Amino acid sequence: MPGRRAPALVVGTLLAAAVLAGCGAVVPGQARIGLVPSGDRALIDGYVTDSNQAGDAGPRVQTQFLRDTQAQGAPFPPDRCFGDVTLRTDLVARTLRPDPGWRPPETGPGTGAPGGAVYVVAAAVSVRKGQQEVREDVGSKHFVIRDGRVTGYAPCAD
Repeated sequence: MPGRRAPALVVGTLLAAAVLAGCGAVVPGQARIGLVPSGDRALIDGYVTDSNQAGDAGPRVQTQFLRDTQAQGAPFPPDRCFGDVTLRTDLVARTLRPDPGWRPPETGPGTGAPGGAVYVVAAAVSVRKGQQEVREDVGSKHFVIRDGRVTGYAPCAD
């Protein structure tokens, strides 16, 4: 069996060399820390807290909250989108970052990015009927901060 060990030893040595070679690689560019001002992060966290509290108060309260805070450039989803369900949003805070070139998909051609600071973050959005979760979606969520006010883009929950 000595002949079988030689190929495994060669493959293992090559893999180890490849891994170690990557450890010393220099990545061009400059590290950026704190791309999101702490005040903007706090505003977005407050918006999500308020939205979740509105959901705890019931579908009508949350629908009104989402309608009142709908960002410019995207129509509010039809009322049928919420009906008797609410949304609970949980953000992955460390993924929050600026997204200045983004624009809502519902806008017409030639429409630019929303006015203000645009941010994107990974989020899990649970659709609830009463206290029971009926579905969970994971994806990106956009927020716009303009004049100290956060607005978002309400999804259709059906």
